[in-house]
Amino acid sequence: MSTPVRKTQPLSADDSETLWRKDRDHFIHPFTHFPSFERDGSLVISEGDGVYVYDVAGKRYLDGIAGIWCVNIGHGNAELAEAIGEQAKRLAFFNTFVDTTNPPAAELAAKLSALAPDNLNRVFFDTGGSAANDTTVRTIHFYFNRLGKHSKKKLISRHDAYHGSSYLTMALTGVEADQPDSDLPPDLVR
Repeated sequence: MSTPVRKTQPLSADDSETLWRKDRDHFIHPFTHFPSFERDGSLVISEGDGVYVYDVAGKRYLDGIAGIWCVNIGHGNAELAEAIGEQAKRLAFFNTFVDTTNPPAAELAAKLSALAPDNLNRVFFDTGGSAANDTTVRTIHFYFNRLGKHSKKKLISRHDAYHGSSYLTMALTGVEADQPDSDLPPDLVR
C-alpha cells in the first residue's frame, strides 16, 4: 500500500500563525475548555487524503474518527467530489419542509425504505446525531400528545452514554463533565 502524499504544500509559519490566531480569537468550538484554548488554541488541520489528515505544518495524522463520524469513505474521494459537484451545478440545496422536496432526497428515501424491513418504510433526514436525537424526542412527545397521554414525557438513558451535544441531547447523555451550569430540563431523563 502506498503512503499518501499531500496534494499541497504546508502553509508558511507566518500563514499558519495567522490562521491559528484567527481561529483562537474568533471561533467557539464545541466542548471548548476555555482556559487551555486561550493559551494553546487549536491544532489546525488543512488537508485530507484517504484515512489521513495533515496539519498546516505538514504533519500527518490517522483520522481515526472519520472527521467525527461523517467522512466514512475517506478524504479526497474523487468520485464523491464529482457527484457533489454535479449535484451542486443542478441544485446545491433545497429544503424539505412541509410540502417541498428535491430529487436526491426522494430517491434516497425510497432506496433506504427498500433496504429496511417491511414495516419501516419512511425516513427522516437530519444533519447529524444530535439533531436526529432531538427530533426523535420531539416525535415521541408529539406521538403521545396525539394519543392524549400528555404526561408521558420521561426518557430513559444510560449514565455516561453519549447522545449528542445539543441542549436536549446533553440532558440525554448524562456525562456530568459536559453539563456544568447548563440548567438542563429537570426530571426529563431517568
